[in-house]
Amino acid sequence: MHYLKINDSDKKKIGYLIHVYRTQQFKHLSQNSFLLNEYNEPICTRQTLSKIEQGVIIKNDSIYEELLKKVNLKFNTDYCIEEFLPTSIFSDLLNACDYYNLEKLISISESHVKQLNPFKEYIFFHEYYECFKWIYTYYSSFELPTLQSTEYIISLKNIINSNLYEVMMDLVFKKRTISGIYDFSYFDFKNSNSMINRGNHMMILYNQSKLSEMLDYCQDLEEEYSIKNNYIRLLDIYSLKGFAFSNTEKEKFEKLVSQINHTVEAHNSNIPKIKTSQLLKNIGLQAFRIDMYDIAINYFEQYIAMDSPYANIVGIDLCISYQKTNKINQLKSFIQSKEVYKGDSQYENLLNYFILKYKYQTDNDELSYFIVNKVPIIIDNTMGKYKQFFYEELSMLVEQTKRYKDLKTYLDSTSDMLPI
Repeated sequence: MHYLKINDSDKKKIGYLIHVYRTQQFKHLSQNSFLLNEYNEPICTRQTLSKIEQGVIIKNDSIYEELLKKVNLKFNTDYCIEEFLPTSIFSDLLNACDYYNLEKLISISESHVKQLNPFKEYIFFHEYYECFKWIYTYYSSFELPTLQSTEYIISLKNIINSNLYEVMMDLVFKKRTISGIYDFSYFDFKNSNSMINRGNHMMILYNQSKLSEMLDYCQDLEEEYSIKNNYIRLLDIYSLKGFAFSNTEKEKFEKLVSQINHTVEAHNSNIPKIKTSQLLKNIGLQAFRIDMYDIAINYFEQYIAMDSPYANIVGIDLCISYQKTNKINQLKSFIQSKEVYKGDSQYENLLNYFILKYKYQTDNDELSYFIVNKVPIIIDNTMGKYKQFFYEELSMLVEQTKRYKDLKTYLDSTSDMLPI
């Protein structure tokens, strides 16, 4: 059998990628079975595999090709990935990400998904194909990579173009924060080349309760974004400052809300609808969290009117805000309209549960019965990707009711139901 000639620099990268695929996507195979070819003959020894995966160069090219077959990939000598993807593409992509240019992000990623699709079974082409596919998926439908995919993306740091890696790490950051995983020690967001990842650094400082350091850095970025007329990222920074102020000073939070309104009004034509939508949700939730319900109502109502993706969750907090400010007619009208629930009676029951949460005293039997017997079923049947949010709310309610004996026992017995 004829085997292709593979240069040493490619061998190092191939060895690393074989380790990534073997340990992440083919871990169901034992090392012994992984080392058998299609004829059940040994490809190499375990010691040789270990050396290859550590970047040691092995002269026998056939071993690399046979190991690539085990992860369903091939090596291509006819085409070079750089011929398909000139460096300028990646700087354009990063710039589009920094300025949240949705049209350009979708156009670049869609074009290269199509271009790379015929070559996706080849090593190096495959990795770029997967990255562009996730970029297109997120910016066209706002679906984030899976947790397994984010682990894979992190592994590509020294394989793919550095600017592309920065764009991909923004998706990883979004996924990890939604999933409640905050370990980003493997990526230096503060010294990133992109504005968006330096903004992500602010969120890490917030999660670490380093509010003064966060606000100092926010001030630096605020000046930079203003000079560059990047009002989209400027609004992101305002949103992050809102998190800090809502923890410390309500007066500063109210002034910040006014500043946000002014910026949005002045530059509305340059801000994509989805970014305005995200801002409305974030500020509304921050106001809700510090009991500033009138501000929360204003932002929540605008957010829901935009037919935004998290309208169901925000609808619950809007109802609570109506109740807290004694706007009972608006509350009844909103529930009866069913515009948010789209006629889903199960979801309406869940929303009623959140209203009950505030309506009844913590030791109320009706509420306790509803939590234990109804809510987990409704969550499992209707909430889809929002399950984690509602299970967290349910756990908080268990603590509030003080009925640890029966409620906590129930939750502990169903802990395997909780999404990862």
